[in-house]
Amino acid sequence: MTEHRVGSMSELAENVGIAVDIGDKRIAIFRRGEDVFAIDETCPHRGAPLHQGTVLDGIVICPWHQWQFDLRTGCSPVNPLSRVETYAVRIEDGVIFVEMGER
Repeated sequence: MTEHRVGSMSELAENVGIAVDIGDKRIAIFRRGEDVFAIDETCPHRGAPLHQGTVLDGIVICPWHQWQFDLRTGCSPVNPLSRVETYAVRIEDGVIFVEMGER
């Protein structure tokens, strides 16, 4: 696994997503309190940008068709067959790192 610096805690607003590119992969980053989550940026339904979604109680709601994904697990609480990839996040001295790559 390779760690990638994606920003700092001070740059992230509570429950507001940002999109970052890591190689050829686009990732959505969300902050909830002191926790940070990284998930695939693209909704599997119609390709909507998940970082533009609304976050309620740790669930991101797709801005186009309201599909829902848990920020911790990537699983949909509504449709168990639908999910997005999640990525490990590490915070060190306020800097956010996302782990990606082959295991």
